Amino acid sequence: MSNRRNFIKTGTYIAAASLVLPAVSCTPKKKETVETIAPPPPKMGVGIQVYSVRNQLMEDFAGTMKKVAEIGYQIIEGYGLGADGLFLGKHTAADYRKVIDDLGMKMVATHCGYFNTDEAAVAIDAAKAAGIEYLVTPYIPDQIRSNIDGYKAVAENLNKVGELCNAAGIKYGYHNHSFEYETMESQIPMEVLIQETQPELVTFEADLFWTTMGGYNPIDLINKFPGRISMFHVKDATSEKGEATVGQGTIDFKSIFEAGKKYGLNYYFIEDEREENVFENIKADFDYMNAQDFA
Repeated sequence: MSNRRNFIKTGTYIAAASLVLPAVSCTPKKKETVETIAPPPPKMGVGIQVYSVRNQLMEDFAGTMKKVAEIGYQIIEGYGLGADGLFLGKHTAADYRKVIDDLGMKMVATHCGYFNTDEAAVAIDAAKAAGIEYLVTPYIPDQIRSNIDGYKAVAENLNKVGELCNAAGIKYGYHNHSFEYETMESQIPMEVLIQETQPELVTFEADLFWTTMGGYNPIDLINKFPGRISMFHVKDATSEKGEATVGQGTIDFKSIFEAGKKYGLNYYFIEDEREENVFENIKADFDYMNAQDFA
């Protein structure tokens, strides 16, 4: 711009005051309309719930985690954190974390037992030591969910444990199976759990397979309770209601993920519970999800 000004200034001196610039040069140019295309949303990264390799972990923990990393997984959800503060009954949080960190992976969540407030403190401390963001209870004992009042009592307990987790800087969540969708006393227990828990204290991890098997559309769940579903378990279903390799079954993951991302989905974890050809299965699951723009 300075060179242009110098050029005009010099020309003015040469031509003296009689120089009149052409009128057209004073006419501002029309701005060109440039169509902007919004960038695609960032990919979330393919996570795995390592219950998928549960038998292998018990035989060779470090070696199994290495195979998981070699497939390409970088986001881990653990399981088996007990009230004694140990993972799988034998691994301290520090040891568990070191194996994962050394492989370049990150554990962002773990499943734990169903605790009351008196039992939760040790597990919360272990979760902090493991450096995780989410502590998730995946199951309610049968004897305390025989009626709707039982589910309401569970929700009250989830709130209390969630308050302890919150104070420790950890988010607390609940993971469903299919039984939470079985109508009880004209109500759906999963809806009761969500309605009776406080959003700032309790989040939910929707298992897309079990939600579908329970006869509830995951998209309807997300839309009915916006902001309450922060994580998914991803596994596919056959038309006979068995488990399929992700992407080869009947579940419409694209539509579900679009709804989830609209309302606060943060992570998803493949969970493949089939016990034959385990590493081939979780690699096929990974390859499919890693190739999807919606994930």
